[in-house]
Amino acid sequence: MNITESIKFDKLQEENEKLKNQLAEKDKEIEELKQQQLYKEDFDIGYTFDSEKNELVISSYRLKDNSLYDNLPSKEELK
Repeated sequence: MNITESIKFDKLQEENEKLKNQLAEKDKEIEELKQQQLYKEDFDIGYTFDSEKNELVISSYRLKDNSLYDNLPSKEELK
């Protein structure tokens, strides 16, 4: 390998390391977002009876565990 090839190879290795670091950071961000995601199983559903339609209708959703809500970002944090 001549000097030009060696310099190109070193630059490519350096760029590869930068990309690996960026990818690792993005993976961490994804894991944090997964922990903030709520699923339907996290909620209790409140029903009421609609006598006009003669059926149950969903009236409310309540978190089963309010500590799940504490981990969610605020609107200001998302800006």
